[in-house]
Amino acid sequence: MEIFLTIFYFIIFCFLISKLSFFKEISIPSYWVILLFGVKVIISILITMIYTYYYTDRVTADVFKYFDDSKILFASIKSNPIDFFQMLFGLDFNTAYFHEQYYSKMGYWYRVNNSNFLSDTHIIIRFNMFVRLFSFGFYHVHNVFINFVALVGLVAIYKAFLPFFQSTKKILFLTICFIPSLLFWGSGLLKEGIIIFALGFFLIHFFKLSDKYSLQSVLVVLITSMLMIFTKLSVIAAIIPCLIGYVMHKKTTFSAFYSYAATIFILIAISFLMVFFTVDYNPFSILINKQQDFIYLVEKVDVGSAINQPKFNSISDVFLFMPEALINVLLRPFLWESYSVFTLFSALENSLFFILLFVVLFFRKKTMAHPSIFYFCLLYAITSALIIGLTTPIMGAIVRYKIFTTLFLLIALLMLLDVEKLKNSWFFTIFKK
Repeated sequence: MEIFLTIFYFIIFCFLISKLSFFKEISIPSYWVILLFGVKVIISILITMIYTYYYTDRVTADVFKYFDDSKILFASIKSNPIDFFQMLFGLDFNTAYFHEQYYSKMGYWYRVNNSNFLSDTHIIIRFNMFVRLFSFGFYHVHNVFINFVALVGLVAIYKAFLPFFQSTKKILFLTICFIPSLLFWGSGLLKEGIIIFALGFFLIHFFKLSDKYSLQSVLVVLITSMLMIFTKLSVIAAIIPCLIGYVMHKKTTFSAFYSYAATIFILIAISFLMVFFTVDYNPFSILINKQQDFIYLVEKVDVGSAINQPKFNSISDVFLFMPEALINVLLRPFLWESYSVFTLFSALENSLFFILLFVVLFFRKKTMAHPSIFYFCLLYAITSALIIGLTTPIMGAIVRYKIFTTLFLLIALLMLLDVEKLKNSWFFTIFKK
């Protein structure tokens, strides 16, 4: 029954890919997208097998724990359908009642050591709760659904950047959709699929708003912002400087470089001013508290990939550790640091990145058509790398968290690459002969 339902929903989504205008407006053949969808579903099955036979503790596996928690909420559809819809749409205002009836029985609705006022588990649990309406509790059906959601998000990210890559649209598509780490972690029954979806539509409608006001775009930006805030706050936090810099360049006579430089200076100044007005929710306190949460986890749990990171106690500690934070995220793990399949996978991807960087240095464009987009992507990569590197002393977690850092960094590099110059190089000439 599970095999039948999995194949059934996969075929339905393939049919939608071939028919919906959303997928037809991208200048990419439909079979490319269907192939990508198939690859993602196969990878999701592989991830399930890894967490079933290699990492065998189901209770702590992200791919299972939110799925298992959703079963408790879904059971309410029979006993109390009103409760079901209240919890599904976040209208569970009677906190004591819902805690007693449902949330206290779940393993991951509440974060044990959560320094932020937001939880990043509720959205993925609610997603699984909703999909159970169609899956009858079969796990791999959820894999198909989350991968369709992530696929739509990847195509949306591609569509957002497409106007700036008209001459290299197919390379852009392949770059976005086949980044190894993004393809892997974005294919599991994880929060990343929802983040990819939200990020894609956020970018499409932000760029539209920067050109022309639209109520529809405003609503989409607000809704997707909330999705990212409640799923992974660091993603939206890293993109805020990029948005300000882009709008400043668009609406002023400043060059792209000076627009983004001014944005960085202003935001740093505001961050320091916030220290005097709020103790708990200024950016530095949030970074320090989040780092201490992770260090607490390292001390309590046997984490094999822990990084020797000093505990931050002041703003100066944060600034002093920034260079090492960037190295940890952008360069590590090195090949000799690989202690598991996942870190080896990431180390190999880092090696490929260095090869690409070398290629770009030799075959770079003399001038960029859209420097503002280049700085947009580069600033996101640096900002997100700093947030991850400063708050995460666990290499295994960094490997997963930095997938969006890698995405924006590769898009920035693609903007520098002169594809025609590369095609006419001696390397390609050899293969033509």
